This record gives sequence, structure tokens and C-alpha cells, in this order.
Amino acid sequence: MEEKEELLLVSSDRETIEKVQTVSERLSLKLLIKKDIRTAVKASRDMQITIIDCSLPDGNCLECLENLNSLNQGMLNIVVVDEKDRKTAIEALINNAFMYVYRPIKPEELEEVIKRAKSVKRLMCLDRELYSCSLEDFLRRKLQGYLSHINRVGNVPLYEIVVSEVEKALLKLAIEETEGNQLKASKMLGLNRNTVRSKIKKYNLNCRGSSS
Repeated sequence: MEEKEELLLVSSDRETIEKVQTVSERLSLKLLIKKDIRTAVKASRDMQITIIDCSLPDGNCLECLENLNSLNQGMLNIVVVDEKDRKTAIEALINNAFMYVYRPIKPEELEEVIKRAKSVKRLMCLDRELYSCSLEDFLRRKLQGYLSHINRVGNVPLYEIVVSEVEKALLKLAIEETEGNQLKASKMLGLNRNTVRSKIKKYNLNCRGSSS
């Protein structure tokens, strides 16, 4: 059975807790309730969706927001503010709150905000997965489809083609990164300048305006 996604609520207000419970049940979320900043900080973690009430026993939502963000990365904090307190709402956004909702909470509005936060979290997870994979993993994924394609064609010097394409891509990236400076490109690639020149010629790469 798939584990439910967690939603952290930081609030000591009964009405807020009840409304968030209703929404979390509707969205099949596991609700974790903490009533003050101290216990919320202990329960917090990276990339967590959190709802922070405006007034707490040991501080306010801005203080809670600051504490959570200082310890965790990529948190999606939704701040609950009083309807007339636009100043706090704006300050919360400046301090990296994902969004704010007004108190008293409207369940339908909160539900839409949480859905948006979930969508953003999914994208963040995909992004993190992409950047955390090794170069070998990345190349394996790319080459798997390529290999089945090549096998259908047959009689293709696969090793030469793949190595040449990777080499060409590396050269192009180094040339772009160094704005066509072949000396800098050779240092970046760990090759001598003559080798880089011959490979640029081999692949007919454009280095116009470059300094060698």
C-alpha cells in the first residue's frame, strides 16, 4: 500500500485544525499537527508542504517561516493570515512563503492551494532526481532507446558513433562556455590545444570570433 503524502500543520487554533483536517482527508493526505514553532521545527524536513497559522504560542507565522526555511530546503509553506492583515501576507511572500490564505479558512480555497503546492513539489522531486543521478546513469537512460534503434538497423559501428557523438557534444559545450577561446576550452577539457584544434576541425565546429 502506497504511503500517504504528509502535510504539516502548525496551529493551536481549533477551528483552523478542524478545517485543515477536513481538506487533508479529502486529498488523502497524512496530517501532522504541531501547536508551536519549537515542535514544528523538530518535525520539519526538506520539500515538505506546511500550513502555518498566523498566531502561535511561541511566536508568529513569520518567525516560524524563518525557522523552518533556515533548516530545510524546498519547503512549500502556506501561511494563514487574518483577512485585514495584508502586510503580514506580503512579508511572508517576501520570506519565501509559497502562498497565503485568509482566516477564517475557506476549505475549497485551501484545497486548491494545496493541490498547486503538490504539483510544484512533484516537479521539484523530478528536478532533484535528474540532478542527483550519476553521469553513467544519465548516459545509460539515453543510450537504451538508442541501442534498440541501432539494433534494428544493424551493421553499424556503434562504439565509434557513440564515442564520437559524446566527444562532439563535450567540445561544443566547452567552446560555448569559453566563448570560442580554444586555449580555455582545452584547459576545461584537460586536453592540449593542438588536440582540441584537430578535433574542432574533425567535427567541423564553428569557432568564429574565437581567440586561440
